[in-house]
Amino acid sequence: MPLPFGLKLKRTRRYTVSSKSCLVTRIQLLNGEFVEFTLSVESTGQECLEAVAQRLELREITYFSLWYFNKQNQQRWIDLEKPLKKQLDKYGLEPTVYFGVVFYVPTVGQLQQEITRYQYYLQLKKDVLEGRIPCSIEQAIRLAGLAVQADFGDFNRYDSQEFLQKFVLFPIGWIQDERVLEEATQKVAVLYQNYRGLPAPEAEMLYMQEVEKMEGYGQESTPAKDSQGTDILLGACLDGIFVKHKNGRPPLVFKWNEINNMTHNKSFFALELTNKEESVQFQTEDLETSKYVCRMCLARHKFYKINKSNNLYMNSQHGYYYHSQTSLDRSPLEYGNSGGGNGRLRNGSVYSAHSTSSLTNPQHYMQPSPMSSNPSITGSDITRPDYVPSHRHNRFTMTPWPPVTERNVARRPQ
Repeated sequence: MPLPFGLKLKRTRRYTVSSKSCLVTRIQLLNGEFVEFTLSVESTGQECLEAVAQRLELREITYFSLWYFNKQNQQRWIDLEKPLKKQLDKYGLEPTVYFGVVFYVPTVGQLQQEITRYQYYLQLKKDVLEGRIPCSIEQAIRLAGLAVQADFGDFNRYDSQEFLQKFVLFPIGWIQDERVLEEATQKVAVLYQNYRGLPAPEAEMLYMQEVEKMEGYGQESTPAKDSQGTDILLGACLDGIFVKHKNGRPPLVFKWNEINNMTHNKSFFALELTNKEESVQFQTEDLETSKYVCRMCLARHKFYKINKSNNLYMNSQHGYYYHSQTSLDRSPLEYGNSGGGNGRLRNGSVYSAHSTSSLTNPQHYMQPSPMSSNPSITGSDITRPDYVPSHRHNRFTMTPWPPVTERNVARRPQ
């Protein structure tokens, strides 16, 4: 059937609807699901993140952010204070945006709410399966047993190893020998049976407590050169800025409390240390990379200082107040009351999403929470640590885990 006004559509799998004033943003969540939000072309990354948080009924958003693949197939975290569309148009390889953990914590015990721990667990599982957190066979088997219990419930519901063979249990391409893979899967089945009766939140917590002790947890790095021109990996971790040499030398770590400031100039990124007059300088790929590395390291430095002061989330009679994700030094974020499936963001732009309610002008926590699609759930309810969002009640589904592809692994940071 011909379209009106002579319009023609290309034969592609998806369309991103945009106009001079609005943009449909497609976002992949940590469970592999895609959601779409209609935003103003002037909407910032922060406003988009708040819409995602509302969809997930997530209050502790400081740990999370949005990222995209740039034109060089590298992961880049969105600058939440700038318009999202401009960043994707200028730097993005594709219009899809991804939700994930940007700030890792020293211990998962500090995560206040069950939904926060659930999203954090999904991120750590992706980190393991996509190879960003290396593990031994023994560790992988223990983690797989906990993950299956957390995701699918008790052992007696399914057919043991035959059921397990349908899912990605271990890092992709990690076990090449079919015999070794079969033996490892059998061990996972035994562990899975032993975990019978273990509630999903407890299995997730055990999984995260195992991962938080592993090498690579909370690390993000980029190729660079040191002052001698030697190739290195320069990155940030929970303790500070680390330098990994490719010749086997022990990693060098500049701890957060030893760093006064971080700056960039052209393609160079520099650390100003408390105990040295001269700064430590590194050369990155180009100007854009040095700006990005500096921005993210400064944000992590602020997160470290706030988190160390136990000031990240302050319990009050109305719930948890927290520092804004964008700069980590703004006033506590306050949301408005809940409404229908469409809303208006702070800059006046309209967004809509399935099963979400509106983000209105800032109000107080005593108003019904905008993080819930159910207006009867008040802000004081949703900030309780034992509050269970509605989507968690239907978590046990016979669907494969989100696929881990070589394309995605190749494009993620080391």
